[in-house]
Amino acid sequence: MKTSKLVPTLLVVLGVLLLSLGSTVLAQSPLPGTLIASGFNGPQGVLVDPEGNVWVIDSGMGGEQTMQVPGEDGEEMTVSVGTTARIVEVAPDGTQTEVAMLPSLYLAERQETLGGARLALLDGVLYATSAGWNVADLDPLPLFAAIVRVDGETVTQVAGTWAIEKANNPDGTLLDTHPYGLSAGPDGWLWVADAGANDLLRVNPATGEVVLVAAFAGLPGPFPNPARGGAMEADPVPTAVAFDAEGNAYVSLLSGGPFVPGSAAVLRVTPTGEVSEYATGLTTLTDLTRGPDGELYAIQFGIFTEQGPTPNSGALIRIKEGSASEVVVDGLPFPTGLSFDADGNAYVAVNGVGAPGSGAVICLEGVTGMAGQPLPAMP
Repeated sequence: MKTSKLVPTLLVVLGVLLLSLGSTVLAQSPLPGTLIASGFNGPQGVLVDPEGNVWVIDSGMGGEQTMQVPGEDGEEMTVSVGTTARIVEVAPDGTQTEVAMLPSLYLAERQETLGGARLALLDGVLYATSAGWNVADLDPLPLFAAIVRVDGETVTQVAGTWAIEKANNPDGTLLDTHPYGLSAGPDGWLWVADAGANDLLRVNPATGEVVLVAAFAGLPGPFPNPARGGAMEADPVPTAVAFDAEGNAYVSLLSGGPFVPGSAAVLRVTPTGEVSEYATGLTTLTDLTRGPDGELYAIQFGIFTEQGPTPNSGALIRIKEGSASEVVVDGLPFPTGLSFDADGNAYVAVNGVGAPGSGAVICLEGVTGMAGQPLPAMP
């Protein structure tokens, strides 16, 4: 059964934080490492370029335009839309330059936002993923469910993901697309982890062609999932993609609610689209990248219990095959994005969900040289 609704997808999953924790708690969480930049509204992605500049993209705070849309329970909800998501360049001396703006959606009833997601450099050109869409009988608003090219202040849509989702619905569940994770592939294409459609896509940056690589099955869950025919499954929610020297893609999974600790994973996808589990026993993964040491590193957003999300339970994880992954840095406040410089220092977007202006980017020095600790035992 398909529905027509317009609600944020990945951030629906994360937005319960604002209902479970006061915004003051999020805003006052102490920041580890060195503060690089602050004042963001839901920072989702961070990228260090070859010159040492740090690029940040956030989800914004909606805007002045309002729309009435049906929610999951059939009741009308009010969303505000505006161009408030930002791409900001932070120079090595700390100077911040607002480079470009993207659309943002804010759902007041749930205190959730949807806007800019991730950044990637391909052949020296900056690209970003922008917003999502799931209203079956309406075309997306401009730059929603889009991969965009950023030329200075000019933002141009390269490709959209709604058409392939509406026409094919690769995962067979609700019509929903949220192009989130974004990486430059070894084939010269952009690779997109679609957190709403639960699939992996390739995008030709020259033509805008979108090709399905793989759709992902649900993860074991503790409750029947009506979106999956009542199966005891959680949505996989892919969030990022990285590569190895053989061209295999590695995809991090957030997992859908109730976010059981240890239920997330990293999948390996061959160039021909064959999917297998690579790393297991992980929790709420929001980003994945390969460090300059050749190792895979991921971001754990946080630990959820029956009482809700635990403050400062985010972590930077060194991904190992099977169940051997390691915690490198813990105590992070709701991190969402990760990038490395050539020296092995990690740049992390924190407070990716939190009070307006509480988002920041921190630097954790020498991460690639740090010893890891075994993942904590999960109940």
